[in-house]
Amino acid sequence: MIRFFEVLDEGFLEEIFRFRYEVVVDELGFFDPNEYEGKKERDEWDDYSTHFVALDEECNIVATTRIIHHCPFAYPTERYMQIDPSIQKLLELKRDKLSEISRLFIAKNYRNMHDTKIIINGFIKQHTYFTMKRFDLEYAYSAIERRFKRLLRMYRVHFDAIGPEQKGYGSPRIPCLLSRERLGRDNPNIIQYYEKKKLWLGV
Repeated sequence: MIRFFEVLDEGFLEEIFRFRYEVVVDELGFFDPNEYEGKKERDEWDDYSTHFVALDEECNIVATTRIIHHCPFAYPTERYMQIDPSIQKLLELKRDKLSEISRLFIAKNYRNMHDTKIIINGFIKQHTYFTMKRFDLEYAYSAIERRFKRLLRMYRVHFDAIGPEQKGYGSPRIPCLLSRERLGRDNPNIIQYYEKKKLWLGV
């Protein structure tokens, strides 16, 4: 059974950084290991992120992701990807409503259709939606591989392309934007669960 949590403990967050290093540096070889101290993969956006982890029954890390929000400097997709200028101009008007979903890494033993669906449902359909509601965020950037974008669409998670496919770390990626409103509309059960959770918490 896979369980999902928001990471609030600083010590456990260090374990997240180690897991990310193991996946993106040791396993996939996307980055130079000499650029990282202590075999931890972290960057300047981590301090402006809400972090999430998926754990198995033995509390081993299965997957991680983060939602960057209220960042005082450019989001990763803005900094590294080419975005349609007209869309970028419109998004600048909603700066305080923007966020970015990134560092979605899955342990290799769980990279199958069954577990990936569970992780997408837990991370993106539930925790992403709840976090965007909590912080009053309307849109989330993400730089996504074409095949993963198709997979997300199969699960009713629609990221709209906001620029051409272009070079990214590891493989070509497409700069995309997720609408919280559409995510809820396409998955009404999320809204129902969110409203029930508010009642349970007395919010």
